[in-house]
Amino acid sequence: PPTEEQLQAMRDINVELHSVTLEPLRAGLASIRTLWTDLPLEIAFYTRAEFQQEVDQILNDNHIDLAVSFFMRTAEYVRRRPNLPRILVAEDCRVEYQSRSSSSARSLHQRIVRWWETRKLLAYEPEVVNDFDLTTFVSPEDVAAMRDLNASASYQVVTNGVDLDRFAYNDDQSSRSGVLFAGKLDVLANHLMAGSIVRDIFPMVQVLHKGATLTIAGANPLSSLRTMLGEGMELHADVPDLVPYLHRYAVFLHPHHGGSGIQNKVLEAMSAGCAVVTTPSGLQGIDAIHEVHCLIGTSDTDLADNAARLLGDPDLRQRLARNARVLMEQTHSWKHVEQQMFAAITTVLHTAS
Repeated sequence: PPTEEQLQAMRDINVELHSVTLEPLRAGLASIRTLWTDLPLEIAFYTRAEFQQEVDQILNDNHIDLAVSFFMRTAEYVRRRPNLPRILVAEDCRVEYQSRSSSSARSLHQRIVRWWETRKLLAYEPEVVNDFDLTTFVSPEDVAAMRDLNASASYQVVTNGVDLDRFAYNDDQSSRSGVLFAGKLDVLANHLMAGSIVRDIFPMVQVLHKGATLTIAGANPLSSLRTMLGEGMELHADVPDLVPYLHRYAVFLHPHHGGSGIQNKVLEAMSAGCAVVTTPSGLQGIDAIHEVHCLIGTSDTDLADNAARLLGDPDLRQRLARNARVLMEQTHSWKHVEQQMFAAITTVLHTAS
């Protein structure tokens, strides 16, 4: 549950917060409903009777002009409310996410779960958007994927933003060195990326750039990741703040494959001035150009070559980092996101009036 400090921070900006605790074990058991209902696993996990009661109480006791469901996992709570204008902030196309992720799954268990979830979402996702006046996604690619599933619903792009002040730009390339990967390391996609760097990509970087070092930083790393580390590689677990890392390292290496949506960690690295090496899917929803804002690779060899190239060329790092920061200011500031969201709200309320 949120701390009192977090609750007060919400009150300070005039947000009335109703907290409902999710018990993972109970929610996990409730996910079994996916076998006999139309609910995908992720929806069954988060759909709780006590949450529904809280929402119903708020809607019954107050005049609500607009309901905004953040993530599809909250869509169930308001989708069947008559005469209530509704926006679903879906972020990404979940069918696209699961189908892409299944191709990169390494274990039989992962492949089975991804197959099942894709199957359930193919029925659920195109239907649930019909119950909302507008559904927003973080990238044009997600909108296009959703239109392939349901062309009749209304969609709009509302991208993700980055805190430009917190992830302040550091232009000093002379003090930077080494390769960084950072993220929440108990998230499967991040664990797989970290493992790919350690096992497949960084050994090639070490051959190309003598003395190269790698740091993986983030919360809750799995024990199996630590056992993979070799010479010149470090794991920094549960660091309180990633900003100093983004200011210290020369290259942010991001071997993204599969998935959908937008990569916030790439936005943060670009904002902070850490030169980015990633894949085409790692830039979904980000208007970055190869050799202008970052370096892009489509294979492990490409990614290793690009990382080694940047380690040896501080001028190139600086040019890419400066261009990337300007791109973040122009297209991923909170002001930009606010304008997109305000346009979505205005559209729905105008239609409802």
